[in-house]
Amino acid sequence: MKGFTALDTLAVAVYLMAVAAAGSSFYRRKSTAREYFLGGRRVSWLPAGISIIAADLSAISVMGSPAWGYQHNLELAMSAFALPLVAVLYIRVFVPFYSSLDLYTAYEYLERRFGLAVRLGASGLFQILRSVHVSLALYAPSLVISFVTDLPVWQCVLCMGAFTTFYATLGGMKAVIWTDVIQFFTVMSGIALVFVMSAGSLEGGLAAAYRTALEGGRLQFLNLSTDPAYLTSVWACLIGGAVLYLAPLATDQAVLQRLLATRSTEDCRRSVVLQSALIVPVNFLLFGTGVALYVFYQSHPGRLAGLPNPDAILPFFAVRELPHGASGFIIAAILAASMAVMSAGINSLTTATTVDFYQRVFRPSETPQHYAWVGRIGTACWGAGVTVLALFAGRLGELALAYNRVSSVISGPLLGVFLLAILTRRANSAGVLAGSAAGGLAVIGVMNGTNWSFFYHGVIGLAVTLLAGYLASYAAPPPPEHQTRGLVWHGSARPEASRPRVAGR
Repeated sequence: MKGFTALDTLAVAVYLMAVAAAGSSFYRRKSTAREYFLGGRRVSWLPAGISIIAADLSAISVMGSPAWGYQHNLELAMSAFALPLVAVLYIRVFVPFYSSLDLYTAYEYLERRFGLAVRLGASGLFQILRSVHVSLALYAPSLVISFVTDLPVWQCVLCMGAFTTFYATLGGMKAVIWTDVIQFFTVMSGIALVFVMSAGSLEGGLAAAYRTALEGGRLQFLNLSTDPAYLTSVWACLIGGAVLYLAPLATDQAVLQRLLATRSTEDCRRSVVLQSALIVPVNFLLFGTGVALYVFYQSHPGRLAGLPNPDAILPFFAVRELPHGASGFIIAAILAASMAVMSAGINSLTTATTVDFYQRVFRPSETPQHYAWVGRIGTACWGAGVTVLALFAGRLGELALAYNRVSSVISGPLLGVFLLAILTRRANSAGVLAGSAAGGLAVIGVMNGTNWSFFYHGVIGLAVTLLAGYLASYAAPPPPEHQTRGLVWHGSARPEASRPRVAGR
């Protein structure tokens, strides 16, 4: 069996240096805040849409989805169909609304609608969760890559962290988006290579591979069970998946910032349409690759010796079965997925820190060049911070599980807060705070009291927040008319005229 060779290491090194060089080429010494954080709002819809997918396609997904397909079937891939369903709502309501407000962060809107405390609370919560998420996205794949390549975990973490921080700091949003495009095509090419090599190497060709997968139950993709405990029922995947896809698009700075960087409302719409069109084939390629790996190892069971755990099946196959150089390319693709998540993370973290806290609270009247300079420092600091946290993530015990649980509690209620703000004039600060608290408690109760699929958690949190928040708002006077003017959607393609931009940008 093959192993990880010097040629593979060289392939990974060349890739990392090429991406860093491409990203740093966007460096401009006298950038303004608009240029650094939003690419001057001149980003085309095509790279923006691809970047959104890359920002969410972590190495955990790139390895985890094939591992699920290898061990189970294609049922979980059905959740991807939820995005095209909610994209219609997002394009109709959120895209024209956000485009009219000239935002840098989603949380600016919450201040205009509900006050500074709500803005800072939401932004701070986002920064805590996103920094932990990026750290885990660096650490988790490093464990597996370390095992199959014999590279120390700390080297994997530091390589990804250092190279990503370097180009994200220098190039800002444009560097992040365009390197995300490179990373996306690298990941997809690597996954496609594994799929072809594993499925096409069997005697009897694709017909034999199909029969083996069918007999093993790996091609099942529709689970019509109405039991809420079933993780992969079509109802859980579509209903719960709708909230899981809509929440980041509407409330997560790491995703929303790419849409805010586009040139126009129409470009923003096209980016969402592109994401919706690509997410289904991308998901099925990832899960289908796992099925192809299952078929391969059914024919060669002796070659599984040494597999640390099923989650490592993708890099294990790459290192053991692919030619020298190709193995390095697959490992580079896995690293690329984590680097895309990290670049998106530290860029959005810096924007939130600079705009929501530094500019709004401490230095509101500086020049746009000053905020861009602060942004560069912030990117370097956030990059170093999440890299260091990733180095110690192994000592944090159940943090990964805790993160997933906390994220499930937050996504639905936070989306509920934004929907109450955008869709109703009656909602006020006290009401949405009470509603979000009720939504979070409802999710915690369901998590601890039932064995329901986590897909339903966001739905429950959203529903309770909307109902409780709206009713609780009647305990206080409605917001004055001037506080909602231009900040509530009117049911047309264009909301009311927005307020002027914040000065000093």
